[in-house]
Amino acid sequence: MTTNKIVIVGGGVIGLSIAHHLVEKRVRPLVVDKSSFASEASWAGAGFLDLRSASRVDRDFFVFCNKSFDLYPHWCEKLKKDSGIDPEYIRSGSFDLVMNDEEENFIRTMENAMAGFGVLGYWLKSKEVTNLEPKLSPDVNSAFYVEGTAQVRPPRLGRALVASLTKSGITLRDQEIVQDFIMSGNRVRGLRTSKGIIEADQVVLTAGPWTSSLCQKLGFSIPTRPIRGQAVLYRDKPGQIGHILFNGLGKSFVYLVPRKDGHVFVGSTLEDVGFEKGVTAEGEKKLEGGARRIFPHLNPSLVEHRWAGLRTGSIDGWPYLGLIPGMEGVWLATGHFTHGLLQSAVTGYLMAQALTGEKTELSLEPFTPGRSPHSAAGL
Repeated sequence: MTTNKIVIVGGGVIGLSIAHHLVEKRVRPLVVDKSSFASEASWAGAGFLDLRSASRVDRDFFVFCNKSFDLYPHWCEKLKKDSGIDPEYIRSGSFDLVMNDEEENFIRTMENAMAGFGVLGYWLKSKEVTNLEPKLSPDVNSAFYVEGTAQVRPPRLGRALVASLTKSGITLRDQEIVQDFIMSGNRVRGLRTSKGIIEADQVVLTAGPWTSSLCQKLGFSIPTRPIRGQAVLYRDKPGQIGHILFNGLGKSFVYLVPRKDGHVFVGSTLEDVGFEKGVTAEGEKKLEGGARRIFPHLNPSLVEHRWAGLRTGSIDGWPYLGLIPGMEGVWLATGHFTHGLLQSAVTGYLMAQALTGEKTELSLEPFTPGRSPHSAAGL
């Protein structure tokens, strides 16, 4: 394996994915994180993988998400083999549940957008839905079924990445804060951290919502901000829910993701409250009430845990990928917002190509740092 002084700052699933794909190219990066690896949004998310919302954005955005979606099965299988930890990639399929006319109209608009990219689903009547999900609310009138919707278990994906990279000999340094950059003109030469100096030919900033403060040290402003997402975890018997369930519009939107062991993840909120990660009574009411509305079986006694994580919101919901304008060797991979888990596979894949001087399979131009906002928001 050749040595290349690439330092990745941020050990969430994005940074770890880049490191993993670099290892595939026989390049040995170093990864540093201010806390523990894969412990922020990478741990907190639902982990469902689908192309429903991406189809409503833009062709470039959809193609990017679709490539990542296609990479996931092989990526998870390799991680499982290398690490001995199963990320629990499952093609669960999903139901968009309809309980009123407004919901149906929205889903039919989404169906048309999906069909334009070849992503197909079909409608089920109430009885057909309850035959497949017997414990659903009787108020469900119909559902739009997308067979290809999949999921991973984010904490297990993070642990698999860490174990695989450790096994390959990659240096992972946690609890290490980047204090400044060592520059020669506009060329990066290294980092000054809470534990010393790290030489570097290339630095990749993948620190989620904390990337913005790192960019400020370089005199570059990036319009990202933390967006809180609260979640609730229920503990139930395996098999009580067989599919990923979506329901609601706007602030009432909720999703239920069933795990192999019977846990059910319920998410999420979108809250612009800075770096505050606390859970709230309002968030609890929204999520638990929304879950019981479609799946009454999930009563409060089954709640095991509540938490919140911070997504990295960008100015338009599209990630920033590529070199910081006017600088040599300083790259960004941040701003993935609500699509972080889905986009992590392709981000690692393409960034590894760019960092090693290859032509990227997909153009990074739509995601260039310093770009003007896209008109179609990647929410």
